[in-house]
Formats: sequence, structure tokens, C-alpha cells
Amino acid sequence: MGFLNERDRQTLAEMFRDLKFPVHLDLFLDPDQDWSQHTHGILTEVVSLMPDLLHLEVYDFHKNQLLAALYGVEHVPTLILRDKNEDDTGIRILGIPSGYEFAVLIEDILDVSVGRSRLSEKTMNYVRNLEHDVLLQVFVTPT
Repeated sequence: MGFLNERDRQTLAEMFRDLKFPVHLDLFLDPDQDWSQHTHGILTEVVSLMPDLLHLEVYDFHKNQLLAALYGVEHVPTLILRDKNEDDTGIRILGIPSGYEFAVLIEDILDVSVGRSRLSEKTMNYVRNLEHDVLLQVFVTPT
């Protein structure tokens, strides 16, 4: 069973023409959990639309505890986005990227690929001058 219909595939393929550099997607999941399997299925379909620039690595959370700890993964499914240099962007998507979260996933992929931040220069300067790490969490919930 596919997660994306043909119209969605065409729309995404058109959007992905703007991809410039590779994006690496690391998915930590529990193979026995439905949410993890659905997330894996969605990401597999998304990556298949631009396999030259989108790369999916899947990790069993229980078998890769050390790597999960290195990335700070505590829950599954968790998706980590890495850039063209395979550097961690700090972007995490927890849970299944469906509904509103799917749009966030696609925007994040596009932003990472072109090296873009949607933050203003004033905000970027503020962030650069922070003296301590800050955890910023954005929660997306159905209306």
C-alpha cells in the first residue's frame, strides 16, 4: 500500500527539482511499532522521488543504542536530517510525518538541500551570539 497518491508524487517531484545538494535522512525506529513502519514507508516513497539527492538510512533503535545516544534520540520514530557534508543540522522530526508534519518535512528537506534558513538576519545574529545551548522545540498538532 502506497502512502502518496499520484498527484502528490507529481507535486513533490516538481518541488524536488529545486534540490541542490544531497540530504541525508536518518530514521531511528522500532520495527515492531506501527508508527515506525508507517514513517519508514512514507520516507521510502519520498526518497524514491529523488534518489540521487535524498538518502535514507534506517536504524533499529534497540540495536543501535550507541548511535541513538550520540544523536540524542530517546523516542521512536525519530528522523534526523543531515546536510550535504553529512553534518547534523539539528533538525529532528519525532513521530510520523503526516498531515501538517508532512509539509514541515518537505520544507525542511528543501531548506537543508539549498542551505537556506528562513530566519531573519537579526535572529541569526542573536542565535550566533548565544552563550549557552538552547533547545528549541516546535510542536505540531492536529486542529
